[in-house]
Order: sequence, then structure tokens, then C-alpha cells
Amino acid sequence: MKNLSERELHELRLAVFDNAEALQKEAKLLLAHGMHSRAYLLAHFCFEELGKIPILVGAVGQLRKGETPDWKRVEKRFYSHEAKIGSQNQHYYVFGLEVDPVRDSDLEWLLSANKAIGESFKKKNLATYVDADNGRTLIPSQEITENDATNMVAFAFHCLRAHWQSEKLTNPILYGVEDRKFAAQQRAQTDEPTSGATT
Repeated sequence: MKNLSERELHELRLAVFDNAEALQKEAKLLLAHGMHSRAYLLAHFCFEELGKIPILVGAVGQLRKGETPDWKRVEKRFYSHEAKIGSQNQHYYVFGLEVDPVRDSDLEWLLSANKAIGESFKKKNLATYVDADNGRTLIPSQEITENDATNMVAFAFHCLRAHWQSEKLTNPILYGVEDRKFAAQQRAQTDEPTSGATT
């Protein structure tokens, strides 16, 4: 990944979002069919995939300032599980949580989520692979509960919703889509017959 234009970065953001959305929908299907460990896994993949978007937005910001992004660093973060999880935590803190200036519960959530990055990654591995710990065999279907999967699938959806909001605000490709939708709605309203008009 190097020398991407601003337009290519915006297109990549949308492709990442579309893939994350598909992962969440597939996770939901697996959850509905009792496949809890795999539902958890795909929902976690959705969460990680969404973490790529703020990394790409950072490169866009550098291009807009006339700077050349450090493409090696961008690529490293784009493929790092920990960087993607941290990036997604930050995004959800900004766009998914209600600001709480009195009790700082939003900031507490972020600090707690960032402390749990290692644990989050470990649990994703438990949902994926058979392992052994102190003579005990760890099997994904036994390590991930229905509650674990339900919570992760729901959280992935909330993260998607936060990204949909931020993408509409910051991705110029979506501006055109939204403008076309608005124009179509306006045309539909002006083409509607007025009440009492004869047909």
C-alpha cells in the first residue's frame, strides 16, 4: 500500500466499510443458528476491519495538508490487529458514545477498552483455534458463550452505525450519493400531483 491518491483512499474506506457490514450480517446469521464462536469471530473481524478506516483517514488528512504520508507506517498500522482495535476504539469513543462531561463515562469506556486490547485479541483467538492451557483443551465452541457472541454482534452493529454517521460527514464520495438522493426526493415531491388535481 503506497502512493494512493485521496480519491483512492476514499474508495478504499468505502470498500472496507462494505466488507465490515457483510461480516456483521454474516455474524448475525451464524448467531441465529447457534454457531456462537464463529459469530463472535466474524463480529470481531467486523470491528477490526472498521479500525482500518481512521487509519486511512489519517493518510487523507496528510495529503490534504500537502504532506506525503509515511506509507510504510500506514501499511503497518493497516495490518496490525492491535492498531486496528485501538483505532476502532477511538472512533467509537468519538462517534458512537454520548459525551458525558459530568461523569466522564465515555472517557472511562475508552480507557477500559484500550486496556483490554490484548484480552480482546486473545478472545478472538479462542473463538478461532483449538488450544491448550495447563493441560486443559480449549475448544472454540466451548470457550465462547451465546452471551459473548450476542454482545459482540451487537457491538459490531453499533460500530457500523457510528461509521455510517462519520462517513456521511467526511467522505466526499458519499456527498455525491447523498446529493443525488436529495435531488431525487425533491424531483419526486415536485412531480407529485397537488391535492384536488384532476387526473
